[in-house]
Amino acid sequence: MKIHLCCLVALVAFAPAAAAAQDESPKEAPAPIERLDAWPELGGSELSLVKRDIARLRKARTEEMGTEARAALIGAGAGVVPLLLPSLGREQDPAAKQRITAVLETLSGAAHTRLLGEYFTDKSQAVRVWCLERCARFPDPGLLEPAEAAWNAVVKLGERADAGERDAAAVCAASAGSWASFEHVKKTALASWGKSGDLIRTALETIRGPRGIERTRDLLSSEDRKQIVAGLNLLSGCGDELAIPEVKPFLGNDDNSIRVAAINAMRGIVDGAPPVENLPVFDAIEMANEWMRRSK
Repeated sequence: MKIHLCCLVALVAFAPAAAAAQDESPKEAPAPIERLDAWPELGGSELSLVKRDIARLRKARTEEMGTEARAALIGAGAGVVPLLLPSLGREQDPAAKQRITAVLETLSGAAHTRLLGEYFTDKSQAVRVWCLERCARFPDPGLLEPAEAAWNAVVKLGERADAGERDAAAVCAASAGSWASFEHVKKTALASWGKSGDLIRTALETIRGPRGIERTRDLLSSEDRKQIVAGLNLLSGCGDELAIPEVKPFLGNDDNSIRVAAINAMRGIVDGAPPVENLPVFDAIEMANEWMRRSK
């Protein structure tokens, strides 16, 4: 019995050391993204079945009908996307649109950004907006020209531009590496970070660099809490080491929302890590103190 206990103690003592060793192992570089230049082709009977299932997905008189159509379309693969996108522009029923976008999101990703970029000038606003937002979730510098063109198009329309398309074009342009739309992205971050923050944070990675602090300093110097938080939120995506000295003082702020935003800015700038949310005050203070020690 004593032998078993000794072994158990040794295993318990070894576990943290093993975990630490694993944590210290070098992280593998992410695999390069292969951006496709053509959709997979569907032909013959498969094409006929896909068209049938698109119609079933849109009508879906029963939940089962919608579920079966969704499964069939997803099973057919990414070649469904160019066939399904026009339905997004024509469909008026909100529930049907939701079913369509769910399938489109499942079948599209980083590999398809160049292909989706071809729809930035589609005649359907719904298609344009969806493609702009989808591409912004998978930042692609190769879309710089069409993304900036989409942003310039909404700028040219002025107040006549659709608000949703303006937001989508702004964040997509940033995700492709453009600073042209950043002032609008700032407004969105200030007005609706809770709704759009995840998308903005992802998109800004492409423009992370020294201009981040230059373009957000006006928010950080404000006496308004919301503006400070918005500036720190933006820096979590676009700030680099030059922003650290200006972020660091906010780690000791008594306002927990500012403190947490500063923690997330440091996480993004230093580690490229995603934000943490809903941090209790005590945990936030501990984490802020750790960041102050790390940034000495």
